[in-house]
Amino acid sequence: MKHFFHHVWQKRSQVGPWLFLMLLSGIIFKYTYDAPLTLGQFHHNLPLLLRVVAVALCLWSIYQILMVFFPGLQKYQIKRIGRNRVSLPRDGIVYLLMMTVLFVGSVLSRENMLMLVFAMMTGPFVLNGWITYSMLKQIQLKRLIPQRVMVGETFTAEIILENNKKVLAAHLMEVTDEVINGDDQLSPSVVFRRVGPRQQVSAHYSAKLMRRGIYEFGPLQVSTRYPLGLVKRGAVFSEFSELIVHPQIGRLSSQWADDFFSIAEVAQQSRSRKGVFDDEFNHIREYRTGDSQRAIHWRSSARLGELMVQEYHQNRNYDLIIGLDLWLPAYPSEQQSERMEWAISFIGTLCREHLRYSRDTKLTLVSQGKTLETLEVGIGSQGLEYLLDFLATVQPGKSTVKKEFPRLVAEASTPRSRTVLITTRSEQDVPKRERLQTCFEEPGNELSGQWRLLEADPEILSRWLILENS
Repeated sequence: MKHFFHHVWQKRSQVGPWLFLMLLSGIIFKYTYDAPLTLGQFHHNLPLLLRVVAVALCLWSIYQILMVFFPGLQKYQIKRIGRNRVSLPRDGIVYLLMMTVLFVGSVLSRENMLMLVFAMMTGPFVLNGWITYSMLKQIQLKRLIPQRVMVGETFTAEIILENNKKVLAAHLMEVTDEVINGDDQLSPSVVFRRVGPRQQVSAHYSAKLMRRGIYEFGPLQVSTRYPLGLVKRGAVFSEFSELIVHPQIGRLSSQWADDFFSIAEVAQQSRSRKGVFDDEFNHIREYRTGDSQRAIHWRSSARLGELMVQEYHQNRNYDLIIGLDLWLPAYPSEQQSERMEWAISFIGTLCREHLRYSRDTKLTLVSQGKTLETLEVGIGSQGLEYLLDFLATVQPGKSTVKKEFPRLVAEASTPRSRTVLITTRSEQDVPKRERLQTCFEEPGNELSGQWRLLEADPEILSRWLILENS
């Protein structure tokens, strides 16, 4: 219940006007019963008319409030109403008011000239409505979008309009798309200048989505005001699609290997197999932000006049175990939400690096959030895609560390495995018995092999994770 009221408070700017309209309709409805005789002096049916208007305003306000909290209901509403829509733009409203004034003036004054002018103005108005209706007949819309993109990545959506009419062309067709993901709602649009008979034309719009998750596209709405702009007629097409937005993936700096795996790999170097995945010199490249200063090759830097570093292939022939403790309170702050996104980006980057340079190894991800999930990912692009799809939709939880979480991580660990635990909790702000570190010190939950616990603090993770926009 507290979470519901908090959600309502966040939407207060959108819901406030409709709540005021509901209150006003309630006052009008009550007044028709409190003073029926006073209203009846103007007209005997005026109280009944005001009650109908008050009920209509109240129902309309409830509908708009539901659309604010549940935007996904729009698709069902559109199917129920139908495809065709008619509206008057500002120019059409002014034109219609002028016609009304001329008609009323001609009736009251009995002037034939005013009636003649009214009749002449009626022709273009009706003709514009007929042309817009004719152009919308026998047209089809289709949308083509990629299946997956990454947060902050610009992608292109293609809208295809097909005119199946034999003679009449379609002019100035504006197509508007709907993109929804929770609170995010976008309305990109494209304009087709002319689509000839039996012709198919495509247009494109570009978008950049900044929140991971599943975005729902649709429906497609097409409208036109051609040729006079007095009448706007549109149609709605039930063309729906989904796009998975992966978390932002960066790259690991060389300090990650220095801080976590270099000591163990030096000790195991004599036992490791030789090959392209061993700790051997690979090449010299230019210095990048985040590279360790110990890797700088000073002789090459002096010769070329810029900093150069030595790059080695890390020995990645080990099983990687990742424990992700994804926690958020009921009312998270902006900093807490940022910690969660950094944790997911760091896990995605770490998994990609491991799957890219590994062979004959296994990757296990144990996630504790809204649900407890265990994923075993194989080497290859399909395994990485499956993992990123999971990270795109994983939701945080607000409970304490579950007993099954450390047990599953401990069961997956082996002497040849490396375990990385990352939590969005602040280990110093919770009681010692609830800390993630304490859970793995209990009997039966001890981890085998090398392991490390990290807090998902952007200042900490930025030492090893390099994002393009960080």
